[in-house]
Amino acid sequence: MTGCLWAVPFLTSLGGGVAWFIPGLLVLVAGISPRLSPFQMGFLTGLYFNLSALYWLLFMPVRMAAIAAWLALSAYCAIYPALWAIFCWRMLPSPASRRLAPPPFTQLFYRLSSMSWLQRQIWAVVGATAWTSVEMLQSHLFTGFPWNLLGISQVELLPLIQLASVTGVYGISFIIAWVSLSLLLAISQIASTPGKPLSWSRELFPAGTFLIVIASLGFSRIQASFETKGTVRIALVQPSVPQKVIWEGTDNESRITELFRLSTASLEHRPDLLVWPESGLPSIENAAQRVSQYVLQHKVPLVFNDLELERASNDRPQKIFNAAFLMNLEGQLIDHSRKRQLVLFGEYTPLASRFPILDSLSPIGMSLSPGTEPGILSLDNPMIKMGTLICFEDAFPSLARDTAKLQPDFLINLTNDAWFGESQAQWQHAHAATFRAIETGLPLIRCANNGITCWIDPFGRLQVGKASEPNDVYKPGYKIMDIPLRKVPENSELTQYARDGDLFGWMCVCVSLAMLFLRELFRMRGSTHDSNFDTDLLRDSI
Repeated sequence: MTGCLWAVPFLTSLGGGVAWFIPGLLVLVAGISPRLSPFQMGFLTGLYFNLSALYWLLFMPVRMAAIAAWLALSAYCAIYPALWAIFCWRMLPSPASRRLAPPPFTQLFYRLSSMSWLQRQIWAVVGATAWTSVEMLQSHLFTGFPWNLLGISQVELLPLIQLASVTGVYGISFIIAWVSLSLLLAISQIASTPGKPLSWSRELFPAGTFLIVIASLGFSRIQASFETKGTVRIALVQPSVPQKVIWEGTDNESRITELFRLSTASLEHRPDLLVWPESGLPSIENAAQRVSQYVLQHKVPLVFNDLELERASNDRPQKIFNAAFLMNLEGQLIDHSRKRQLVLFGEYTPLASRFPILDSLSPIGMSLSPGTEPGILSLDNPMIKMGTLICFEDAFPSLARDTAKLQPDFLINLTNDAWFGESQAQWQHAHAATFRAIETGLPLIRCANNGITCWIDPFGRLQVGKASEPNDVYKPGYKIMDIPLRKVPENSELTQYARDGDLFGWMCVCVSLAMLFLRELFRMRGSTHDSNFDTDLLRDSI
């Protein structure tokens, strides 16, 4: 039986199609052990999945810290599927007596068969609602970690993921969980009613019909055209500097020379804007002056990343920000924006302001300060307005939504995925970012030091543009992107998600809590009035 525990997370690496079976399998696996509770089985399953999915944390060039981060983050993320597993089992009816309890492997089917068709359908919908709820909690609690959410697995199923423009990525997760639990119901009916070969089809009808309707509406959205006000050509430079080299700072002169070389090669395509990634510019004493002279010489606006120092004053201490800067044709800094979502222990350590010794726990040896406002960079020539997301900020729906409310022409992400070598981290990051374009209705440009340098259109289609040779996501080079600028009426929201935010997700949280409260209330009343109620069996099911 324990073999199933390890099979479930392994299947997730086979493709997005397998994700449709995962929630149902998780519920089944959570109840097959006679010694471990659904919570414990759910935790072990989630732990194995996250240890497998987040293996790239071990590639960070800080060995002991990397191992600690890998184990701690995987264990933390495993709590959420464990909570969902126990929730689904708590929503099932319990046998009235231990003598009637079936073996652990068939207990789930036994309980499902004791419910009416309507009760089973409600259980599936409530289970999907709970899945959405735990993803909402994972995305918001303790600064949030919206990584490898179930809906992200469908990044290539374009008609379906258009729903993200209304509900965010959480709506996609809801549908997958609902369909998966409906498949489990169908299997349970095949097992419990062998003489009725078509009894299983009723179990799939509600979720299947909803899926078809959503996919049809999504297809219509993709086919719809929108008015543009022109295009802007952008050159994205990817220097692909290893993280260890960035930290050591011993090869900075070669780095800036190579950065200028790649930039000059990209300027042959006559871009309107040049972009460098996060950590692309080395920290050397005269870097700002040399960059300004380069921009003035080549007459091209530049977006780049660097640390920004805000000096101490009488009433506030010195602060350092991870920031994006905009330089105009004359080589003058005209705008900047600050990163708001800092990496825990990577860019800041909790309580370090009170206990400075804690800064030693950070790989960079200090704590940065977060920005307080959505990042916007405005350029007059050409006239464009960019919404900036730095590092893994494009994995957070709320940050992209806040920026989209300021109505930029597009979102732009400067990131440095070289922390994780040549791994799946870069692809996981890009797939998460894809939903920010759909949710906001804006193109998303991604410029990576190492990783997926590309742009994503408002329908979630990843565009690689024209690349230098070799075209390798982990190697140095540049890409040329022609970005269409959508013409949007003044003061209008781009999508329903941009207007309503996580309304759907928080509604799922409220429904889940209400259903859990009602279920526990009925259980307590049942245990009071039914003398045959087996409390030991109920306790074992937890």
